[in-house]
Amino acid sequence: MSTGVAPEDSQDARQKIPATFTDNPERAREILAERVAAMAPNMVLASTYVPPDGAVAAYLLHRLLSRGDNTGVAWHSVFVNSGVEALGTVVKYLRNRHNRAGSAGSCRILVLDPTGTARYVFGHAVPGLPELVADGMAIVGTVDEFLHRIDPGWSAYVVVVDGLVLDGLAPVHSAIEVARARGAAVAWGLLGDATALETLRGSVAAADLVFLGEVAVDNEMPCGTVSFTRDMFALWNNTMDSIAHVSTFGGNGLAMHMMCETLTRWRPTDRHERAAIHRMRHNRFTRSARLRMHSNTWQTRSIDLAAINMTFDRAEGVTYRHGTRTYTDLASGTGPAFRGHNVQSPEVIRAAGSSGDETSRLEAVLARLTGLPIMLPAVSGQSAVDNAILAALCCKPGRATVLTCRGNYSGKGPMSLALSRTSSFFRDRDEHAFSPYPVEVIEVDLADIDGLRQALRRNDIALVWLELVQGYDCVEIPREVLDEIEHRRATAGFLVGVDEVFTGYWRCDLDNFLTCTGRGFRPDLVALSKALSDGLVPIGAVLTSAEVFAQMASAAPDMAHWLRNHYRNDMAAGLARAALEAAERDRHGAADIAAAMEAMLRRAARSPLFAGYRRVGLLGRLVLSPRAIGARPRPSVQNYAEAVVARLIGKRCGAITLQMRFAPSTAGDGAPELIAAMAEVGAFLERLPRWTVDRTTLGSLLGTAGREIAAAVLRVRETYGDRKDRTLD
Repeated sequence: MSTGVAPEDSQDARQKIPATFTDNPERAREILAERVAAMAPNMVLASTYVPPDGAVAAYLLHRLLSRGDNTGVAWHSVFVNSGVEALGTVVKYLRNRHNRAGSAGSCRILVLDPTGTARYVFGHAVPGLPELVADGMAIVGTVDEFLHRIDPGWSAYVVVVDGLVLDGLAPVHSAIEVARARGAAVAWGLLGDATALETLRGSVAAADLVFLGEVAVDNEMPCGTVSFTRDMFALWNNTMDSIAHVSTFGGNGLAMHMMCETLTRWRPTDRHERAAIHRMRHNRFTRSARLRMHSNTWQTRSIDLAAINMTFDRAEGVTYRHGTRTYTDLASGTGPAFRGHNVQSPEVIRAAGSSGDETSRLEAVLARLTGLPIMLPAVSGQSAVDNAILAALCCKPGRATVLTCRGNYSGKGPMSLALSRTSSFFRDRDEHAFSPYPVEVIEVDLADIDGLRQALRRNDIALVWLELVQGYDCVEIPREVLDEIEHRRATAGFLVGVDEVFTGYWRCDLDNFLTCTGRGFRPDLVALSKALSDGLVPIGAVLTSAEVFAQMASAAPDMAHWLRNHYRNDMAAGLARAALEAAERDRHGAADIAAAMEAMLRRAARSPLFAGYRRVGLLGRLVLSPRAIGARPRPSVQNYAEAVVARLIGKRCGAITLQMRFAPSTAGDGAPELIAAMAEVGAFLERLPRWTVDRTTLGSLLGTAGREIAAAVLRVRETYGDRKDRTLD
């Protein structure tokens, strides 16, 4: 069931789209400048990094939602890039819960959203899409309409409280309590309206999930959270789902810093809580235990088992520091730090976005680099993919199908999730785990050219979406696949989009900003990731041609306006423009780094632990031998095995990798350190015996057992402290 676009005379039709970010983010700029001056790690997205403020934020959210641990309900929180991504995570979870329970029929979700955001995010503002795809959602903008639609047929309810007052929600609370008693799950959330905080707090008792948007950081930068009751989180609290669906610890240090300040302002801490926070920030065992208790339990266990649970004290250029030990970053913070860490000057940061329309200036720089003149702002790679899909659907009314290649990974967002189902990182353990999906998706095998030809003959394809190099596995799309798509695109009328989230920024083509440029393949849309901001503030972008944007603006003017403005952030755009202009002048070491990577991979592949390697430009991957992990291992098994080897690389060579993937910085002055580190890693892996891996695994198991005991002790201590000094809100 779907409501589609609201009629013109309805109360939630053609709403004014509110600004997501404040015009003058002084607090964010100043904190970021101070962090960069101190070389504090900021955007380290690899799961090896557990920022102290991430653990603190999860703890503070638990205390806020449990009223000082006095409700008897424990909360687990995860962090995402924005309020939109938080909303998408909630809907993804609710669908997975319904499907995994084997409930009859498809998942049906009723959403109350006075802001109108959900209509755009889930494609209900795309003309004609709701009539083509039954996504099981109804989205309404008023309390009266929400109450009118409540009935026993809904699987779950989502309420966004922005603009609502607590007294006016009494009938909603009553109706939802009845629905919860029948087994329906309920999520309450606050996106950006700080005046509705008390409305949210007064609704938590009737919540199974709670989500926050940019309000958690005073709307100064992208940020989002999703909190689950412990009973609800049990669905994903296992070895596979904890990594595939909610793996983040809040890698952005600035966002976590600001969120901790905001949460403390919302609910001041008592002396017991301040003591607990101090221990989290200064003791890694306490931090690990708190993450188990209040964040992603099994993800914490996984990195503990692999013994890669570390916190860096300093990030400078291509190096991290942990105590007296220095590590070389061979993963560029898993992508965002394409020039290295904290390379931007505090002066540039303090001025970012203060001189007017920086978004338009960034758009001009990207147009020069890519040949695509229109930018749709985003906050991450997955939000960029989401927006690209929405744009394509707007341009092609009457079409609701996206074609992609098997093995594609585009993220976990409301739209991109449907394109990631066959990634080796993200194989669903349940068929159609998150259905109904908001778009129809066709997946073709890279080697099946006949199957591709047959699929391209369909007349309902709006978009063909590709990673020219599938970033997770470093698999390059064959030329014949691109030729077949190019041959059919003009007559079939579909658009072509390319995901350059992990392959752009001169990574897979040392001579061109985009990989597709050097291959002579010209897409209609391109998605870019957080590397735009120099690893400082979440930002992404969709780039498109003027013709495509004109089609979209004509067919769906409201949607076009939302895509152009919702994520518009002049501070992030100013930082991105400065980074790109600096990188263009400072790429002299890229070829030498690529040669060093090739030599490293070739040496490492001689070890019986590996079956071989793949490399495209400055993206490389070692492939574990089937003798080590089996012919077709579960993603969790492969991830764990790779993490153990990555831990050995860190311990013996002082190098940080993205498991068995290598993606060093593509610009900056860190070439000598990167080349030296890769030489050491290659020599080490070449002579790495299997028994060393087994011994490391055993040591990790013993270490994580100690952390489990520490978590149990902390639970007892926390309960005792609360009984001594209860602090009710």
